Amino acid sequence: MQTKTLRRWNNLLHRDIGYLCVGMTLVYAISGIVMNHFKSGDFQHPDYGKSYSNLKVSLPKNGIADQTYVYAVLDQVKERDHYKSFITGEGYVQIFLTKGFVYIDLKTGDAEMERKTTRYVIKEMNLLHYNNFKKLYTWFSDLYAVALIVLAITGLFILRGKNGILGRGAWLTAIGIILPALFLLWYS
Repeated sequence: MQTKTLRRWNNLLHRDIGYLCVGMTLVYAISGIVMNHFKSGDFQHPDYGKSYSNLKVSLPKNGIADQTYVYAVLDQVKERDHYKSFITGEGYVQIFLTKGFVYIDLKTGDAEMERKTTRYVIKEMNLLHYNNFKKLYTWFSDLYAVALIVLAITGLFILRGKNGILGRGAWLTAIGIILPALFLLWYS
């Protein structure tokens, strides 16, 4: 086969596989950034945001935080439809909601309410990244990984001359291999 024909097929493969991989690459890249920063503490949870508000609620009439009191507080903060359960302890009650909680100091009536909000697009991307779908999605992910390997190899041969793999490309490829190796050495 002629070099021109090989180069043409290489470029066609690179282009078409690149187009196929764009969507999954964006999903993994965005999800990966979010998960990296979740692990470092920038996000409390990659799939959910949390907001807090301070409230003043009524104290229990009989001094006991029972189910009746819990319902009264839930009515006061307009969260009765989201009630799950509650626990009491020495001087406090914590009411659990489907997306958050209300913590009440039974001596003062000071309360803090936490609300969780779903990061909808990010949550779905993270589901793909976590691979919660098991078998079928594992095969799909493996095919995507093979496509990325082919994309990387064909990309080496796109340019010729001083900017190609025998010139500047060789240096950049070497740096791309050495950098992760240095991180592995540094952190192990």
